[in-house]
Amino acid sequence: MKTFRSKSRTAKVRPALDSNSLALMRLVKAAKYPEIEAAARRILMANPQHSLALKALGFALVGLGEYADALPIIELAVQRHPNDPELHNNLGIVLSALMRWDESLECFSRSLAILPDDPEVLKNCGAALVRMQQPERAIAYLLKAIELYPGDYVAGVEQLANTLLKLNRNDEAWTCLNELWKADDSNSVTLAQLLFASLKRCEWRDFDVLLSRLRTLSSDFHDLTESPFILLSFPGVNSDELRRVASRFSCASIPTRILAEHERCFGTTPESRLRLRVGYLSTDFKDHPVGWILPEMFELHDRSRVEVFGYSIGIDDGSDIRRRLIKACDQFTDLLSCSIDQTAERIRADKIDILVDLNGWTAYGRPEALALRCAPVQVNWLGYAGTFGHWKLADYILGDPVVTPLDHRGFYSETIAQLPGCYLPFDTRSLLPSPPSRHDAGLPEQGFVFCSFNNSYKFNPAVFDLWCRLLLGSSNSFLWLGRPSGSAEDRLRVEVEKRGVDPARLLFAPRVSSRLDHLSRLQLADLALDPFPYNSHSTGAEILWAGVPMVALLGDTFPGRVGASLLHSARLDELIAGSLEEYYEIAIDLVGQPQRLLALRAKLAANRLHCPLFDMPRFVHSLESVYRRMWDNYLRGVKTPLLQAR
Repeated sequence: MKTFRSKSRTAKVRPALDSNSLALMRLVKAAKYPEIEAAARRILMANPQHSLALKALGFALVGLGEYADALPIIELAVQRHPNDPELHNNLGIVLSALMRWDESLECFSRSLAILPDDPEVLKNCGAALVRMQQPERAIAYLLKAIELYPGDYVAGVEQLANTLLKLNRNDEAWTCLNELWKADDSNSVTLAQLLFASLKRCEWRDFDVLLSRLRTLSSDFHDLTESPFILLSFPGVNSDELRRVASRFSCASIPTRILAEHERCFGTTPESRLRLRVGYLSTDFKDHPVGWILPEMFELHDRSRVEVFGYSIGIDDGSDIRRRLIKACDQFTDLLSCSIDQTAERIRADKIDILVDLNGWTAYGRPEALALRCAPVQVNWLGYAGTFGHWKLADYILGDPVVTPLDHRGFYSETIAQLPGCYLPFDTRSLLPSPPSRHDAGLPEQGFVFCSFNNSYKFNPAVFDLWCRLLLGSSNSFLWLGRPSGSAEDRLRVEVEKRGVDPARLLFAPRVSSRLDHLSRLQLADLALDPFPYNSHSTGAEILWAGVPMVALLGDTFPGRVGASLLHSARLDELIAGSLEEYYEIAIDLVGQPQRLLALRAKLAANRLHCPLFDMPRFVHSLESVYRRMWDNYLRGVKTPLLQAR
């Protein structure tokens, strides 16, 4: 994102450079940031007015990721040279990195006012808007940057592809990434993103070959610097590899100065020991799968045991869910416009005892603030099914005996803490309306309906091999899916036809206006099929809440064990398979034994409010007990695993 030129492009005459300045420019050209910093500081010691050295120093500090130190240097340079567009651009870069986005956009705008068609500044505007969670606005800037760039603007196309993925414009994102890959087939990050885009659009041609290529390029992921979230859905990626990628990504994406900062001493107070202050940090306090499952949990917290603080770092969508979450907190603070430092300072000022991060490595989280240590105890929970990969971000990962068994502790940088049932909460105050007619839901009047309402990136060739085998093994059966974005629907029809299944047996449910409408229609399914290696999470809880049994494969990774955890907590262990063949046998037997399937549905309905999965008072009491044990560990200066009997 950085630019540096020895003069502004608006200048007409290049000033003569002395030997020190020439040497400095050679270092700048080579981007040797530590050497640039040292040389610039030497020049400024002798001549504090040296404009080139001042500009070079800011450039070096940005290159080193020392944004807080770079800020006053570049601000001073801008004061001295207000007509230099590069200085305004670099100031915008620094402010964006510090999450002072409104100010960063003002800087980019000032740069463009001086030099309107600078592709890099346009790209930086787009990148800032994406980080401000406004990807729709970013697209126009990025397209213009790519158009104006003299040649192939790789950085601009990369940013555009990432932005399109966030908007689920998966076909366009795939096209961008495919072009980048064809231009440079040694770039492992591009290939990882291309594979993820391929899963989102159900483009499985050569997928296994490209995944093998990714392994080779990245030395079995030792050298891959990409968000580990992307890899959760890749078949064959194991827990050790997921930790490896998370560790590398945390070190690459969080400034070194933050990770290297000394441990903060918080101390304790009598009040915090008697009534814990628990903070929840999330982008998803809104109409979102995470937002949907939280409200009742917040409402049920025992205020004699905990005080609940909500910290929103996401967009306020004005939804009923957001209003309910705000009401359910003792204190709720919108930190969307706050910088990293301001985020940490505000949470510390509230004297939070336990901060629970609900994002992990999902979009728009603030791991940098966690690295600054906002609270004595920090917990990774719910949003991301895996490890942060760095000990400084979270002390505990909150799971359960199925998803995070103790013998998996080596796969996490955090200490394992377990809830006795499934680690996922659920809002049981979501009423279950009467189902619509099959006709109104777009289903045939007769026939057995398998369903899976998961995101398309959870589908893969092995999943559809098994599901199509089930369709072939059960006449007059159908597979009911949520409607995916773009061309994925057509591609899935082709995939089932390749496997010998009439595409007419693949049914797609249109989007509905409300979650209650969705929960209502789920009741029409006969049997849910859990994908792998990335299982149903909140989607699985919804299908069980609707009274529909689900078959799941017990996998090896956190995201591949969630289906089994849901079923275990719903007291449906007989639907957990240990192999693909067992998965098939369980499902096909239920098709042929309608009375057994009815008995399972009756069992699920009878247990709905009493099984661990949906007993929210018990869930919240257990959660608070785990928090207390975390706090007791902190007071004793230890981090022992907090385990439950399965």
